[in-house]
Amino acid sequence: MSEYLGLEAASASIIKRILGECPRAAWSESWLNPRRSVNNNGASDRGTICHAILLEGSEDCLVAIDPRDHPAEKTGNVPDGWTNKSIRAARDEARAAGKIPILLDDHASIMNMVSATWEFLQTVKDTEPAIWAMFQPDGGSSEETVVWQDGQTLCKMRTDRWSADRGVICDYKTTERSVEPSSWGRSQLIGMGYYLSAAWYRRGAMAATGVQPDYVFLAQEVNPPYLCSLVGVEPAMLEAGAHMIEQGLMQWERCVESGQWPAYPNRVCYPETPAYMLAQWEAAEIREIEEHGMPADRAKKEKPGQWLSRAEIEAGAI
Repeated sequence: MSEYLGLEAASASIIKRILGECPRAAWSESWLNPRRSVNNNGASDRGTICHAILLEGSEDCLVAIDPRDHPAEKTGNVPDGWTNKSIRAARDEARAAGKIPILLDDHASIMNMVSATWEFLQTVKDTEPAIWAMFQPDGGSSEETVVWQDGQTLCKMRTDRWSADRGVICDYKTTERSVEPSSWGRSQLIGMGYYLSAAWYRRGAMAATGVQPDYVFLAQEVNPPYLCSLVGVEPAMLEAGAHMIEQGLMQWERCVESGQWPAYPNRVCYPETPAYMLAQWEAAEIREIEEHGMPADRAKKEKPGQWLSRAEIEAGAI
């Protein structure tokens, strides 16, 4: 994985940032930024570990740390999380060795997640045989790196699972939110721009193999009972994503050529009022009229402003 991250090539995440944010944000994430940093957090660690165990069958990337091995110096209390000097030192030592540190209890929950995923995949043998087949030992390959030249830009991708016949790519995603397909589609597929990722990977697959595969997301909740779902991308959304990726690459190439990476506008901007919000207001106004009749002209009922004494107020002058 470190070799892939070190490749000086455009990725789906970089192009998504130039599309959804601004060129400066994309530049900041790219190899062109000499101060680029990688954020490590528990959520991404959990996803990385689940990927490794599910897709590669390996736990080599992690170090499970038992809090009982790191009692507090003064009280002898077992830490709850990374809350004392000793356990934080063990965590930092693991990271320095290129490993992902996790607490022992988290390791158990991750293994339960992976087991739940395999159980789910067994249920799709009859309903989605191509998905079931690609997760069999000889049915596909995991974590495959692809590099291709796209116009003036060197591009890269790393697939989660790619079927042996090159007909399907499966992208494994973990989330703290619901993976009910419609809900996940709104919050993740569209909200997180995953449909753009699908378009990027299909573009790379076509360039590398001449085959444009189907693209499916295997989504899983990180909380018990670790529910899973399979979510595809509609043709219209794939087409829209493909056009946007093309626009993103064109914008990237213009910025590389000019050396200019614009940030957000330096003027006041006015976000457009969403149509659903206007509809809600109109519906509320209609309900008000139905329940209470047409509103009177409040301006005609108002009295000119005046100062009242305390006695007048208490006497009911208003």
